[in-house]
Parts: sequence; C-alpha cells; structure tokens
Amino acid sequence: MRMTPEERQELDAWVEKEYPKSMERIDALSPYHRIGKKIIVAGILSYIIFVAMDLAFLKSLSIIFLLLGMLIETFALIAYFKSLSNDK
Repeated sequence: MRMTPEERQELDAWVEKEYPKSMERIDALSPYHRIGKKIIVAGILSYIIFVAMDLAFLKSLSIIFLLLGMLIETFALIAYFKSLSNDK
C-alpha cells in the first residue's frame, strides 16, 4: 500500500509529536526494567549453581529471584500501559 505525500507528511508530524512522549514513558520505567532483568539473571545463575553443586537452598532462592523479577517486570509493563491510556 503506497502512501500519498499528504498522508506521509501527516504521519511524520504525528510521529514527531508522539515520539518524545513515548520515550519519556519508557525512560521513566527503565529503572524497574533494569532491576527486574538483574533479578531474573540472578535467579537463573543461582539455579545453574544449584544444578552444578546440588545446594538445596539455591533452588528456593532461584525460584524467589525469578518470581520477584517477573513481578517487577510485570509492574513496569502495567505502569507503561497505564501511562499510555492516561495521555495528557
């Protein structure tokens, strides 16, 4: 589907207006995303160590880390989507 020059200009204007808002939303929630990723990686590494060394407490620790990381990531996504619906 080809766009007419007017449609292309309209789309470019919309993107120029909306892109900074989207980047502000993403930047506002970026710390939660980074923390969630680090906790998930810690859970994966503790599970690998559990498998390699058979330390029982690491299995529980890895499950806790993974669940906590997923909860933080879920919070970040929900907050991002809420910010989309509360557009100013």
